[in-house]
Amino acid sequence: MRRLVSFVVTAVLLVVLVVFALANRQEVELRLWPFVTVETWLFLIALGMLAIGLLAGALLMWGPLLHWRLRARSLERRTVELEAALAENRAIVARFSESASARATLAPPPG
Repeated sequence: MRRLVSFVVTAVLLVVLVVFALANRQEVELRLWPFVTVETWLFLIALGMLAIGLLAGALLMWGPLLHWRLRARSLERRTVELEAALAENRAIVARFSESASARATLAPPPG
């Protein structure tokens, strides 16, 4: 179901981009002063600016979250270490309780 929804959304976005590109095929002159002047299609400029904006937004959102991602990884490692120590301690307690019960059955009765 999730794949189908993803496919439908992707197909709709692709159709919208194709229609946008076909509707904006005028050639425009892009002056990147003081470097160069480029003649290209309008839809390439618009889609390029959209892509640059998406990348800039993603980087601006990802940066502050980096601290929390690193902390989550650190805490996950610590959790694995503590679970291993807990399993080891449970095994030790089980051995001690077995040996204590074995000693209680072998000990002579008081009296």
